[in-house]
Amino acid sequence: MATTYRKQATAFRCGNVNAAIWENTGENGPFFSVSFSRPYKDVEGNWKVSSSYGLNDLDALSFVTEMAKDWVRGHSRP
Repeated sequence: MATTYRKQATAFRCGNVNAAIWENTGENGPFFSVSFSRPYKDVEGNWKVSSSYGLNDLDALSFVTEMAKDWVRGHSRP
């Protein structure tokens, strides 16, 4: 059975860093995955999204990672 992709379960943000948690269904039942992103404006003023982080983003990345980890642990089956 293939993985069925569902919907965004929740999201967290700190500064310019976002964490999105996705609920999926696989052979062993539901599971969660997390994606991280950092929106920014290019030189023309258009919004873009990056998955690259600079020194100033690392504390925020760490914070949303911990928040996401705690959320997934609290919503996963034992």
